[in-house]
Amino acid sequence: MAALTARVRDLEQQVSDLDISLSMAAEHGDAIEADLSATNARLQREIMERMRAENCLQTLLSALRQQRDDLEILVTTITEHSDDIDAQWLRRYSEIEFVSRTDPLTGVANRRGLSEVLDTEWRRGLRTGSSLALILLDVDHFKVFNDTYGHQAGDACLVQLARTLRNACRRPVDLVARYGGEEFVLVLPESDLEGALTVVRTIRDDLAAQAIPHAGSPFGVVTVSLGVAAEVPSRERSPAALLADADHLLYGAKQGGRNTFRTPRGHA
Repeated sequence: MAALTARVRDLEQQVSDLDISLSMAAEHGDAIEADLSATNARLQREIMERMRAENCLQTLLSALRQQRDDLEILVTTITEHSDDIDAQWLRRYSEIEFVSRTDPLTGVANRRGLSEVLDTEWRRGLRTGSSLALILLDVDHFKVFNDTYGHQAGDACLVQLARTLRNACRRPVDLVARYGGEEFVLVLPESDLEGALTVVRTIRDDLAAQAIPHAGSPFGVVTVSLGVAAEVPSRERSPAALLADADHLLYGAKQGGRNTFRTPRGHA
């Protein structure tokens, strides 16, 4: 009887333990299910984010491939046409350089062009010991000419004078430049005073033959006054000094009645 009672109590204890185990298993099952659900949701979010990232990466790679293809086409085009492009840039550069050194009205050199050529020829004279001549001239009574005939006629007169000066310079190395207003400078490399005077006489003869009317001048036609200077360049002097000499001689020609020229040795 005692054994049976003990067996019953043992069975009751086992039943109680089983109930407790089942209860705990049910509670843990709910927690595990909740964890699994949360994990599944997290994995789904991560998968969606990865898919979006992969789409963005594919878009970026496509754009990069397109840029690479465009760059390859551009490089190929430049390579195939590089000679033409170089020639175009060189031509454009030459045009800009020419314009920067040219007087827009008369087409002769401007002050910048004059300065560069004068410096170059001065240095050449230093090396070779050859003479360099300058002729500085301006139109007599030019303000009166403009007041009488108008500025358009004045511009036309300067253009015609520039053409006359270019025609008087027979050598390619000679330069005609507009110094300012109605003033012009002729640079005559490897030329002495006598060579410069030959150019002066040609200018005066050509202007006399053209006989451009100038009612405001005592001469009745357009004339010029000229200062002529020449020397062998030396390190004690400078191009500016030679130009100043020509300017001083021009002033003397204007003071002497105009329509004439002055040289260090006298006048005509």
